[in-house]
Amino acid sequence: MSDHRRVYRTLLGSIAITLGLSASAFADERWEGVWQARGTLFTLRVAMRDDFLQIEPVESLGFIWRNSPGRVEGENASFNVEYQGVQATIMVQLGEAGTAIARSTRCQPDYHFVCALAQNQQAIFTKIEN
Repeated sequence: MSDHRRVYRTLLGSIAITLGLSASAFADERWEGVWQARGTLFTLRVAMRDDFLQIEPVESLGFIWRNSPGRVEGENASFNVEYQGVQATIMVQLGEAGTAIARSTRCQPDYHFVCALAQNQQAIFTKIEN
């Protein structure tokens, strides 16, 4: 897999784990903290603010995106993100021992190279700090 494909796949997955997720107090502990995409330096801090989880890039690799708030339902979360003319819906599923899997469930326009690279891909994140 090319480095560019890995970076774009990681970007979409990284955004998924961190942005705009509403949550209960129980979910705070599970979602909040610093998350890193496996195999990269892409690292994000997730914090609760006004009943929503917000992102603060720790190491963004220069990527700039916008997101809308999403919802946490148990061990799953979803939200929308915009990056380089792409609009995507990201689904995140918490795993075992501070891990999460992020994947795009919708990406438009489907002919955009970011969507093509993210299709049928997922990113695994590890919580590296509470």
